[in-house]
Amino acid sequence: MRRLFRSFERFGVEYLLISGQASILYGAATFSEDVDVWIRPSVANARRLLRALVAGRGRVYKLTPPMTLRNMKLGHGFHFTLPRGADTLYLDVMAVPPRVGSFVDARRRANVMKGLLGPVPVVSVPDLVELKKTQRFLDYDVISNLVASAVRDPAAPKSVLTWAARNSFRPEERAAVLARLGRPASVAECRARILADVGRLQSRDTAYWRRIVRDLGRLRRAGRLLETGTPVARIV
Repeated sequence: MRRLFRSFERFGVEYLLISGQASILYGAATFSEDVDVWIRPSVANARRLLRALVAGRGRVYKLTPPMTLRNMKLGHGFHFTLPRGADTLYLDVMAVPPRVGSFVDARRRANVMKGLLGPVPVVSVPDLVELKKTQRFLDYDVISNLVASAVRDPAAPKSVLTWAARNSFRPEERAAVLARLGRPASVAECRARILADVGRLQSRDTAYWRRIVRDLGRLRRAGRLLETGTPVARIV
């Protein structure tokens, strides 16, 4: 993985680490099989990414359309594999992920994390929380871990507590944050509200991806999806 990020740096790829690996770096998750990155949505940046993948002997993975500006702006994901010793590294790329606004603004809010992977630009905690509001129940546990870390400081400002009260998906923890804000609510009340919140967020995420899946179907019928296993060198 470190080699991949150094290749991004060498080819000048503008990107942010998101999703599972970002959650691990923030201490909110312990395992993720894939690497997910958000790239700046431009043709030039996509080309830099593809050249970096060529250097890493990358191949196309399933349900990947061409990396055109249209497909990037529509919100499609682009999937690749890279050899990692005896294993395989799975890389998922998005240029316009849902719920987080522009790449330029997100990069300004991002943090550069240093560690075994070297310096890596990682999406901010609030942006990561928005990205994790998906159809998957497990993501809401990760969100709650991120929120719990943000309010651990007894002197956390009101703005942070207000954000945490909206984004904690554990009833006891949401009730505790509301109490700190002087807006007490029972655990049962918080549980009911959380169930409603999660249902609403899951429905929104389902509707978002339904549109993209429809477009993938159109591309597949037209023979426009890239064939799984194709070396990235052939599509640059």
